[in-house]
Amino acid sequence: MVKLLVADDEQKICHLLKTFFSERGYHVLVAHDGPSTIQCIRTERPHLVFLDLRMPGLNGLEILKEAKALDATMKIIVITAMEDDETIQKARELGASDYVIKPFTLEYLKEEVLGKVSTSLYQELRQVNEELKESVSRLRRVVHGIVAAFSAVVAKIDPHYTQEHVVRSVEYASKIIKKLRQQGVEFGEASEDVLLAGILLHDIGKIFTPKEILYKPGPLTDEEWTVIRRHPVEGAEILERIAHLKEMAANVRYHHERYDGDGYPEGLKGEAIPLGARIAAVVDAFDAMLSDRPYRKGMAVEPAIAELKRCRGTQFDPQVVDAVVALYEEGRLAPDHVPTLDPANAHAHPSSESHTD
Repeated sequence: MVKLLVADDEQKICHLLKTFFSERGYHVLVAHDGPSTIQCIRTERPHLVFLDLRMPGLNGLEILKEAKALDATMKIIVITAMEDDETIQKARELGASDYVIKPFTLEYLKEEVLGKVSTSLYQELRQVNEELKESVSRLRRVVHGIVAAFSAVVAKIDPHYTQEHVVRSVEYASKIIKKLRQQGVEFGEASEDVLLAGILLHDIGKIFTPKEILYKPGPLTDEEWTVIRRHPVEGAEILERIAHLKEMAANVRYHHERYDGDGYPEGLKGEAIPLGARIAAVVDAFDAMLSDRPYRKGMAVEPAIAELKRCRGTQFDPQVVDAVVALYEEGRLAPDHVPTLDPANAHAHPSSESHTD
């Protein structure tokens, strides 16, 4: 509720303004002299003040000056008995939003004063909204910078985490998100930026994985799998230390969970897995299957799509797989880096672990 202060030594004016604005949903305060006006401004911090420039105890211009020093966002409309241009100009220089001439009539209040109040409050709301937008913009730039820095760190460490892989993954994910939204999938409060950043940083935890494991050209041992499977949790723990990255940290932590509950680190199942993590799992697997690795060659798009279908409802979220298939069938998912393969290997199914790790 908007808090409004009427500061005037004339009882009739105070009563008229209080009744008029109270009937319109404002919370109206009243003061009849300079000291009580300043006290009310200090303690109540009204959103808007009607200030008589001639009151006992303290000059109205002095009150205006002190009020704006206490709260520069406070809107003050001065009340004057005559249209004194010099006084009004001084009041504007001290921060007054507007002025009204007394005596008041009900018609004048409806036609003039109410409009001045609405304009003053709208300007304040617009200013606050602009400041909020700028704060959000600054925060997004900071977050984007942090994400880019982390991504560069992973790219230096993991030979599979190339710039091309990152660009493709984000491109796939962006198209999947749009397709899912078209299909009526609810994303809650998660923004596309948060979802894409979580996908971009899904392997940040690999900065703690020994290079001899990441660079190993052959299959991993059980012990090595145990080590590499720690990277989702270790990655999430890095991001959880930064307050505004906690939401994307959940996507990092759970991107190796399986839809059927047989994944890691917690064995989450179905929609208990964050949607961003479910998208990351499909995107990462799809690009991994298409890409060459030290221990195998990449496959063509058709068998990769077939593999996603085969794992639909087990390893992968059915809705996400269906979105990928729809995009492919629409011709909107056409990777340009897919190698030409030996037909004998074109339909080979890689193990479920080799999809992403």
